[in-house]
Parts: sequence; structure tokens; C-alpha cells
Amino acid sequence: SALSNRNFAVYFTGTLIVLHGLWIYRLTISWLAWELTNSVFLVGVVSFCQFSPGIILGPIFGAAADRYDLVKMAMFIHFGMMFISLTLAVITGLDKLTIEVLAGFALLQGMMGGAYTPTRLSLITQLVPRKLFASATGYLAIAFNISRFVGPGLAGLIITVLGAAWAFGLFACLVVPAIISLLIVDLLPRKPRMREDSNILGDLRDGLKYALNHPIIRWLLILVGTNGILARGVLELLPAITDIIFNGDSAEFAIFTSAAGAGAVIASIVVTRSQDPSRLLRLAPMAALGSSVLLFVLGMTDTYWVGVIVVAGLGGCCTLCGISVQALLQLEVEDEFRGRVLGLWGVFAIGATATGGFIMGGVARATSISMTAVGASMLLSVFALLLGVTLVRGQKQRQQD
Repeated sequence: SALSNRNFAVYFTGTLIVLHGLWIYRLTISWLAWELTNSVFLVGVVSFCQFSPGIILGPIFGAAADRYDLVKMAMFIHFGMMFISLTLAVITGLDKLTIEVLAGFALLQGMMGGAYTPTRLSLITQLVPRKLFASATGYLAIAFNISRFVGPGLAGLIITVLGAAWAFGLFACLVVPAIISLLIVDLLPRKPRMREDSNILGDLRDGLKYALNHPIIRWLLILVGTNGILARGVLELLPAITDIIFNGDSAEFAIFTSAAGAGAVIASIVVTRSQDPSRLLRLAPMAALGSSVLLFVLGMTDTYWVGVIVVAGLGGCCTLCGISVQALLQLEVEDEFRGRVLGLWGVFAIGATATGGFIMGGVARATSISMTAVGASMLLSVFALLLGVTLVRGQKQRQQD
């Protein structure tokens, strides 16, 4: 277990705390966008500002992670997060907040969050030996999914009892343990850069070329993207699924959301125990195939308790696929390209989910949610089988070479 490593245990604790703060910040931003405008469209615009930098600029952030000192970069990001949230807390407390200001701060925080993903994932290599990469990846996924599960609830409580300004202030406080953790860990040496004369755009080009030409990495990215569009895309329709298929309201929606989060945490724990790359290589497409089966069941049932089980399973299978791919990328990629490849993983994982929600929503509007789930199930089963066979063949070919 990576948690038996003192360095990683310290880093994990700081990361777990700051991720809770990040979700509190994100939910507070969304809530204020609605309070200020009562416009679903503008809430969507603010949400886009929060997540678009990571999707659009992910590879550039990854190239920066490969080029610069990871600890210094992480410190800069954390202090940036703290400054942004404290400034927003003051503006909100003085009742000077407008939707334009809110969108601007959402974009700034989105840039920090987009740079944070490849940085925190790349830091694994300087905290634990290679044999613990998969375990460390799984534990960071546990931290993310626990914070995604708990953070929104904390945000609602703080906004209700104390107000939005205090929620922003709390996020700034929760950044401090992460900064302290970076100061007290003992880092393993990092391999020197192979090309000191290149610029960041050249690094980006080299990283894309490396990922596309790699016999395993390119297919892993396609797998996580396909799973994101077809499986996670349907999960993005959960509010409509709750209402239309299961005749539920906000209480049932909360239960479905919790079920998906619980499945994601369990899946993350599974990856912490999976150190064998061959096992992970089989696990990722099998998880996508499991998602396809569950999508089919979701499209064919209107029984509430079956729906809860299916949504929990979908949350688990989607996460298992994504985190298994992430762990495999950590094991497959050369250190020189790690940040860029992990940045691409963020683009494919997060971007595919956003794209999938848009596509699946359009298809569901033209047909029905049940038909959309069944159709996504059939497509995903074909892709999962083809990509699974391709990955196994690629691994065997590399072993023979």
C-alpha cells in the first residue's frame, strides 16, 4: 500500500483536505451564479468557466509539469488558489459580487485547477517507488471521490449557516495543509530533461507525438474517452433519469448521486490493490464492458431499487475504467513525458464526460432516455471488446519484442 510510505501518506492527507475545499469552492460558485441571475444558461456559462481551462489547456499544463520543478509549481498553484478564494470572499462579504466578476474568478480558479491535475498526479513519481505507482494513483482517486461526495454537502451546510463568503474563506484555510505537506515530504530524485533547448510548444508537440505513436497509451486514451462519452455521458443525465424513469424528486436524486459516489470510492480502492500491469490492462476494458451491461439494464428497468444498484455499479465501473487507465499510464509512460500524458488523460476523461453529457442529452431529447441508455450500451460493448483485444495484443507484441 502506498499509504505505508511516509512521504505519500503526508501528501495524501494534504491533498484530501484541499480537494474538499476545491469542491466547496466549485459548488459555492455554482450556487451564487444561480442566486445572482436565476438563469440556467448563465449557471452553465460559469460552470464552463470552471472546467474549460483543464479541458482546453490540459496538454499545455502537462507540458509545464514536465518542464518545471513540480513542488514549486504545486506551491504556486496552491498560493494562487488561496489568493483567488480570499479575494472572492472579501468581494462577496462586501456585497460587491456581480455575475461578470464571478465568471472571471471561476475562470481563474479553473486555470489553477487545470494545472493542478497533471501536477499532483506527476508528483507521485517523486514520492514513492515505481512498484507503488498504481497504489498511489488509486489512493489519490479515493481522495478525489470522497471529496466529490462530501464536499458538496459541506458547501450547502456552510452557505446555509454562515454564508457564501465564509465558504470561500474556508477553502483558503483548507489549502494550508496541502502547502505544509509539500514542505515536509522528502522527494525522490527526478530524471533530468532530455532536451533542455526546447520550448513549451515544442514539448507539447513532442508529447502528442509520443502518445499517438505509443502502442499502448493511444488505445488507453481512446478507451477512457469512449467510456466517458457513452457511460459517463449517460450518468450526466441523472437528474432527468431520476424524474422520468423512476418518478423521483430531489430526495431520490440525492440517493442516486450518493450511490454513484459510493461505487466510485469502492472502485478506487480496487485499484490500490492492483499492482500488476497485466491485470490493470484487462481490468480497464472489462470495467467498460461492465458499464455497457449496466447501461442496458438501466434502459430496461423502472424499478427504483434496481436503479440504485445499477447507478452504483455504473459509478464504480466508470471510475474503475478511468483510474485503471490512469494507473497504466503512470506505469507505461517515460518520466520525460509524464505530465503531458497525464494532461491528455485529463482532456480525454473530463472532456469526454462533458461532451458525452451534451451528446447523450441531445439523443435522449430526440428519442428517450431509455433508448439512449440501450443504444450507448450496444456501442460501448463493441468498443470495449475491440479495444480490450487491441490492448492485450499490443502488450503481447511488446513482450515479444
